[in-house]
Amino acid sequence: MTEPGLEDPLITPLVKGLTRAPTLMGVPYMYFMLNGVVTSVCFLVSHNLLLLLVAIPLHLLGFVMTVRDDRIFEILVVRSAKCPPRSRSFWSADSYRV
Repeated sequence: MTEPGLEDPLITPLVKGLTRAPTLMGVPYMYFMLNGVVTSVCFLVSHNLLLLLVAIPLHLLGFVMTVRDDRIFEILVVRSAKCPPRSRSFWSADSYRV
């Protein structure tokens, strides 16, 4: 398939571990920090130590989503930034300026 005088390119397999986002306890760093902020706000608003346990189900939700697709949070951020608002049916126009 190559022309005479040209060498075949060196093809090395891509290791999936090199393409994954860095994680902390199985979830991406940004989700881990968001989890900490949400848990801290819940605690500071209520002054109840038991609300610190909110972190466990939030972390498990993020972990399950990450196991299903390791780039799920990046996909959600891009989708939320790129998709138009769904307000056209109510306002008869888009609710943002371009």
